[in-house]
Amino acid sequence: MNRKLVFISFLSTFLVLCLSITVFAATAGYSLRVNGADIKGEAKVIDGVTYVPLRTVIEGLGGSYHVMPESNTISILRRDISMYGGFDESNPLLYGSKAYFEINENFDKFIGSVIIEETSTGKDALKVLQDKKEPAPNGYTYVLVKVNLEILASEKPGATLSINNYRFLYIDPVTQKRTPSFMFSQYSPSVAEGKSFNGWVGFMIPEDHQSGMIVLSSPNDRQNALWMKLQ
Repeated sequence: MNRKLVFISFLSTFLVLCLSITVFAATAGYSLRVNGADIKGEAKVIDGVTYVPLRTVIEGLGGSYHVMPESNTISILRRDISMYGGFDESNPLLYGSKAYFEINENFDKFIGSVIIEETSTGKDALKVLQDKKEPAPNGYTYVLVKVNLEILASEKPGATLSINNYRFLYIDPVTQKRTPSFMFSQYSPSVAEGKSFNGWVGFMIPEDHQSGMIVLSSPNDRQNALWMKLQ
């Protein structure tokens, strides 16, 4: 009988020891390395599942991570392809296609989409303008671009993004000169979640212009922009 008690006691001690070792092994921390570089943070493997601090890893990859509690959304964007859809001067967004973008402005973050639905130049542009703009001066013409821009999520509920004159810029393909747009109303429209902008953006450019591109960006960030090729 005593032998049996000793055996049970030994078995219990052994099981507790094994469990302790298992738990320790399961929750042991691992250092993190992204693209060959060590980053702050620790990963753990628990019950065969690897857990990593997602924000640390995303930012280590050069991306952005935003928690938007009001819309129960976590937005993860790779800056190289998602900040402005990966569309740059050498790979512009084609007419009629949609791109997704992220704009950080005035301490607010906006995730949205944009598409060029229509373009109009010359006499056709004047029909669109009607009496909202005088005829262009000699040597100049109007280029109008119909844009559909939506805000899909914003970090602060109710935050608005202004469609001001410098939100869209026309870029001359030869001189690379940037021409700001003009609006069709006295006040610049704004967009927010559930309130999109679907309207015309106008440019007055030299009459002998070649087909150029327009860019969408933040007025405070001229280096990063979404490039769009006109038809």
